Amino acid sequence: MAYLEGRLRANGGEAGEEHTGFVLEVEADMSVVENARELADEQVAVTGEVVILDYPERGKVLVFRATSAAAIEEEEE
Repeated sequence: MAYLEGRLRANGGEAGEEHTGFVLEVEADMSVVENARELADEQVAVTGEVVILDYPERGKVLVFRATSAAAIEEEEE
């Protein structure tokens, strides 16, 4: 079983689109992904692991530490 923390936001999607209606935003450490800035605001597939980082001011924070990432091409209808 996985445990994740993040901001849950409702996402109704577009009419007729398959979607659960929710998106969980999780902080991600993308430091080893060379093109991370290019992937920002895109639909991506990311591999890695869930870790807990202990920040001096924020305390313990759950973070997804990415080992690789790639844009997902949207299918043409």
